[in-house]
Amino acid sequence: MSAESPRRAAGLMSALAGAIVLAVVVALGVGGYLAYQRYTTRYTVERESDGLVVSKVVDARLAGATDLRVSRLTGTVQATASDSGWGGILPSGLVFKAPFEADYFVDLAKLDRGHFFWNAKTKTLIVTPPDVRVDSVNVDEGRATVDQATGLIVTRGAMARLRQRASSRAAQVVQGEAASAKNMVRARENARREIADLYQRPLSTAGVDAHVVVQFEGEGSRNTEQWDRSRSIEEILAEGR
Repeated sequence: MSAESPRRAAGLMSALAGAIVLAVVVALGVGGYLAYQRYTTRYTVERESDGLVVSKVVDARLAGATDLRVSRLTGTVQATASDSGWGGILPSGLVFKAPFEADYFVDLAKLDRGHFFWNAKTKTLIVTPPDVRVDSVNVDEGRATVDQATGLIVTRGAMARLRQRASSRAAQVVQGEAASAKNMVRARENARREIADLYQRPLSTAGVDAHVVVQFEGEGSRNTEQWDRSRSIEEILAEGR
């Protein structure tokens, strides 16, 4: 082996080590920048060039969605909160009533061929989507019908804590009501109609005489029927062409 080989190998190792160090430094730098950007977006007060604090959209992202909203629960929620204040010297409380909304979604992006069952004999298509989930719980405190604070002296810090606790409590109450058995049953029934219609329309348009049934994952039994999962929706639609 010539004397150049060890030097060349050492040079390659040195270059490789340098590249690794550079990659680590770049990754740390990018991570640090993103963390700083998130901190700035969330916690830094936006001002104009003259120092005036303004109302503006600080950060916005538009993304595609595959969720199908199948129901919306609306109503009014009451929430309470308390604060001991100075070790119990200045206790205070807050109660408010505000309108709320809670949305129910089904993630259609998870559907693949294994979620469709076709019975050519009875012309029945069974769709088995993921279960309905509760999402987007929103309490509109800006339209509160009751907003009462109690206490001899309610400091600014105590009021901030009271509002945060009451808001969190209101969201928990709404989430619990939205996820209750009676409301989930209603949401699933609405979802069945929405999803059945979603797949019934292209079948009817294609001239396929078929009936669409929606069963959420874990529901029902297909053991007594001969269901065909070998064909896609596109192939079933082709029957009517």
